[in-house]
Amino acid sequence: MTSTTITPVVIGTRLHCILYGGREGTVYAIHGEQRPDTIRSLCGIGYSGGSATFDVVFDDGSISNRLPEAIIHGVQWTIFDDVWGANRIAAALAYAEEVTANKTAAAAAEKAAFAAEVARLKEAPEWAHLTQGNGERDGRLAAANVRAVLKKSFPGIKFSVRKQHHSSIGVSWEDGPTVAQVEDVVSAFKGGRFDSMQDLASFETSPFISIFGGVQYLSTRREESDALIERAITQVFTDYAGNLKDTPRPAVEDYRRGRLWSVPVPLIQDDLQSLIRTAAYQLVG
Repeated sequence: MTSTTITPVVIGTRLHCILYGGREGTVYAIHGEQRPDTIRSLCGIGYSGGSATFDVVFDDGSISNRLPEAIIHGVQWTIFDDVWGANRIAAALAYAEEVTANKTAAAAAEKAAFAAEVARLKEAPEWAHLTQGNGERDGRLAAANVRAVLKKSFPGIKFSVRKQHHSSIGVSWEDGPTVAQVEDVVSAFKGGRFDSMQDLASFETSPFISIFGGVQYLSTRREESDALIERAITQVFTDYAGNLKDTPRPAVEDYRRGRLWSVPVPLIQDDLQSLIRTAAYQLVG
């Protein structure tokens, strides 16, 4: 731990913080007595010491209050020599107030729109066959309603809808509609979201989920019969007749056992297994 020479901050001091994508701001209030002589560097990783706190208004309209003295002298902050006067500080605070008011109004409008959509869905005739609840996320209500939706959307197709664990449902079936068609019907019950930038999973409660239930995870899997695979093989050998004129037609068993991965399709950069797999995936059973 080493000491460092630090110049005290004044009202109007401009600074930059690298957090949240980087943003610049202005100190508009100081609380307590600054003690820059007590600030110590912790191996270049952080700082300790100080006793004052600072209120900062950022150029994007956000505000951070009571920031410790050691924090703004830390590695995530840069303090500039530039100092704003009272008029510029007042303008920055007025803009921050406007931003806050706009956010409050937007949140109120969003809340009102949410409530209006909930009211509409509760009376909507297209969803009259579903059971209404209070936004349960354990999967039981959602599973019951997924079954009802699938039964109405794809009559005659037998679906297995299982609650796999808390807030997770698995849907499986043989032939019939494609995975894309089923997912289009049941996706409204999936509230799980993943932010890859923050590596963070979250749950978004839509108006639909607040009434008919939802789950974090919803998976779909279609099993393909030998008959559907046979159709896929026929389609591939029709669509690529010129490329496959010298290639023996495989049996369904060859596809099942993955023997066609090593069979190249002349003139294109694909193997026979991949082409049949794609064709089968897109076929309606």
